Amino acid sequence: MLEDNMPNNLNQINEIIISNPIGGELFLEKVTDYKLEEDTKYKEVFVPDVSLMMGNVSQSGLHVANQGMTLAQIVKQAPNGLFTATANPANLSKFANGTTTTMVRDTSGHLVGHAGFANVGLSASMNPAIILSAGMQAMSAVSGTYYLHKITAQMTEMDAKLEELLNIHHDANIGRLIAARKSLTEIANREFVDVIDVSSIRNYKKTADEVHEEYIYRLKRQERELSLKLDSKVEEEKLRDINFTMTIAFEANKLSLFAELIEIGTRMKLGNSIEVINGLTKQLEQNYSNGFYHNIDKEVEKIYSNKRQQSSEELADKKKKHEESLDKLTDLHIFNGWGFLSEVGIKTGFFLKTKSDVNKVKEKIVLEDQNLNRVKKDMKQNKESDGIDNIIDEVVELQFKEAELLYILTDNNKQRVFVPVEDI
Repeated sequence: MLEDNMPNNLNQINEIIISNPIGGELFLEKVTDYKLEEDTKYKEVFVPDVSLMMGNVSQSGLHVANQGMTLAQIVKQAPNGLFTATANPANLSKFANGTTTTMVRDTSGHLVGHAGFANVGLSASMNPAIILSAGMQAMSAVSGTYYLHKITAQMTEMDAKLEELLNIHHDANIGRLIAARKSLTEIANREFVDVIDVSSIRNYKKTADEVHEEYIYRLKRQERELSLKLDSKVEEEKLRDINFTMTIAFEANKLSLFAELIEIGTRMKLGNSIEVINGLTKQLEQNYSNGFYHNIDKEVEKIYSNKRQQSSEELADKKKKHEESLDKLTDLHIFNGWGFLSEVGIKTGFFLKTKSDVNKVKEKIVLEDQNLNRVKKDMKQNKESDGIDNIIDEVVELQFKEAELLYILTDNNKQRVFVPVEDI
């Protein structure tokens, strides 16, 4: 491209096009007057030059302005034009390694190609995609703080539930869960975190997982015991034990998921790479989908359906015996004497007993159904109050959430970036 075709000054640049080796393109378009009427507010991200050169933003090197500004206010600080690009963290991270080429489109609509921005007055050592990536990383750190606050607000609900279980059945494992929850909350509430906190989070997750596995094993044993023939009183006691065991397994698995969320939020605050965050997010999504917490309804149904089938078979057997006793009672031989009265008495007694047996099984089935409905209702209300499902959905979608970033070129080759203000 001839030097004569280059823009004479930065004001003549109308669009910046950044391309990476794998065919992706990022377009930075100059903000036009019609957009200035929008009421969205943005905050400037301040990042040291050394962080920009490395394409990485640490927690200590990141600062976001306190004051939000509108587009109309920002454009007054952009004599060479204000540029905007919409991207998501996953896509933008591909442009941040510096192995990109750039072109600009001038006000006449002509494309000008070059290997850097030196020919159009920009520093050749700086890539606009790097500072935009830093801006996106800043948004990630802000979002991490936001989600940590949201998570800790929901985790406070756990203490009341665990304390209630502790009163019902004193168990050291419940105490371990309470201690782990409190420690995780302390980490999540810290303004500044470090890698040691990440290690601690994983240890608390391990505690939750150990308790969860212990109660899952206990639940399987209790299921086998429940499958035996039991009288109503013993069965009722076994079901209470099973409900308690399921609740502990449920709370332990929930705490494990909270720990994963807290690690993701902490790493976002630390400025870890998008790739690390995305990897942890995928792991969280998989653990959630396969976990006891998410599948509690199926687990409850499985336990009670097995018992319901057993009770239905018992009811069918009792009804059959009752019908046989009725047939025998109506098929008595007519003859005189005390023998006849004795036979009537015996068969009537047997008839009444089989009828009572049928009614007892029916009552047991009613109680089982009531118990099942109560457990399902309690678990549903528990999950609704947790709100963890919604938080996980938001975190999973975060890597695909697009945001509009603002970019300013200055005459002294400095670059400024603004990010939209999050509703936090």
